Amino acid sequence: MGMRWLLALGIGVMATLGLAEVPTRGPILVHSLEDLLGVASGLGTATSPFVLEGFRVDANGEPCGILIANVRAPLILRNLEVYGAAVAAIWLQNVENVVVENVVVRGSLAGIFVSGGRNLTLREIRADNCGDGIRLLFSEGITLEKIRVSKAEVGIWFQGIRSSVLTQSVIEQCGLGLLFELESAGNVVAENAFIQNHEHAQSCGRNQFDDGQRGNFWEGFAAGDANDDGILDQAYRVGPDVDRFPLAFPPEE
Repeated sequence: MGMRWLLALGIGVMATLGLAEVPTRGPILVHSLEDLLGVASGLGTATSPFVLEGFRVDANGEPCGILIANVRAPLILRNLEVYGAAVAAIWLQNVENVVVENVVVRGSLAGIFVSGGRNLTLREIRADNCGDGIRLLFSEGITLEKIRVSKAEVGIWFQGIRSSVLTQSVIEQCGLGLLFELESAGNVVAENAFIQNHEHAQSCGRNQFDDGQRGNFWEGFAAGDANDDGILDQAYRVGPDVDRFPLAFPPEE
């Protein structure tokens, strides 16, 4: 069942889960580049991006654990654990050129909330027990890879999202695994596993659920694989869209 690939998603997460020796602090609110001074390393350039890393944030019921707003300089958030937020563990608002990697978000209304973002990368993210695992609003050019969302009402929620990619990820035990709405279009979803969700996915149309050769694993979808090539012989429909090459097993790394 491709368990090596499923377990591999946890490798980066294990480093973050090993944050027992790092400090725990309260929320970080960044409204401008000046607010990064003193809390982030780096210069905010392509060769020396700002970096926030290596600590745990307890939002303690405040709206956000980490808020990054109105920042367009290169910024990396990595090796973090953020929890207990009333709105979003991590909220990226009107930002560009941000990378979020090797991060655990949990116990918040939204794990990661992006509103008005461009050219963003979210990778090696673990989102547990959030209302929405990852919610993206009116943004474009977002790459999501090696994401694992568990036990959310909506695993990953695209609202008005264009030209973005979701790949090498697992969405499991959610009410609705993946939702495209508000004219989200031109997005690609491929090489992912949808497991034990009440409903795997909904789409508003004009999105692509395969990369032209391989699609996704949809647990519970019964279709044959006559030639044993790992691609099921029947397409999987997601509303008006279709996965033309659904996988017989979760993809290997």
